[in-house]
Amino acid sequence: MPEKLTQLIVENWVRGTFGWWHYRELDRDLDIGSTEGKTYRRVILRRLCQLGIVERHPKEEGKFRLLDNTAPVIDWQKADASKVLHLRWPFELEKWVNIYPKNVIVLAGTFNSGKTAMCLNFIEMNQHRIEIANLLPIQYFSSEMGPEEMKLRISKFQSSDWAFDAWERSTNFADVIRPDKINVIDYLEVTNDFFLVAQEIASIYDKLKGGIALITVQKKQGAILGRGAEFSAEKPRLYLSLDTGKLTIVKGKNWAQPGVNPNGLKFSFQLVDGYKFVNIQELGRGI
Repeated sequence: MPEKLTQLIVENWVRGTFGWWHYRELDRDLDIGSTEGKTYRRVILRRLCQLGIVERHPKEEGKFRLLDNTAPVIDWQKADASKVLHLRWPFELEKWVNIYPKNVIVLAGTFNSGKTAMCLNFIEMNQHRIEIANLLPIQYFSSEMGPEEMKLRISKFQSSDWAFDAWERSTNFADVIRPDKINVIDYLEVTNDFFLVAQEIASIYDKLKGGIALITVQKKQGAILGRGAEFSAEKPRLYLSLDTGKLTIVKGKNWAQPGVNPNGLKFSFQLVDGYKFVNIQELGRGI
């Protein structure tokens, strides 16, 4: 097997990988079995390491991964800082926090606290807004409702002209979100290894371009942060904590009112029939 041909084949195989892989996988897929072929493969992998295309695992012998050397330019000089997305929110959250393209919003809530109600109210309030027409239709990913239940939930609202796309999904949302749309994820299911919540959120953020993602996660009763704890709060520009009858702005990065810090702001409310927020009152700040 000529060295030049082997290098081309090996490099193409490497560039199609994701995560850590062992050289035995490469040998198996490319049918590299001869002593000469394995020698070429070792030389090529060493060369790819030197070129910064792959790296060796720091602890496990024989493992490598493809390095991601891409870093999109942030053209901040030409950016329009006034390009706030004119979204509407339950609790009039737009009065407190500005949302920009490529922002992630996390809603952490206890069981039956109103996470889905927040998502559906958000969709209802924005699905026909001409101010964000380029982001429509809204993409709604549900992990726990079939078509019949979804129709029942939606039928409780006053709106009759719903216009959004609904999809069934519970994991790996970065693979299916629309980078330039409003993506509502209800909800991100992680039942163990909660550190993966932050990884999923980061993957979604990396996929976004001109759109946004509203992501709901579960949280324990009495906790302020959801699964993934403080790691899940790193990427979001708005992080909300929802308990029965209480909503807290945990993190609002871009203040809508200059000099008015929304972090820690609490609201009380009643949830009627599982969809309608009433008797909303601002309670002040302090987490």
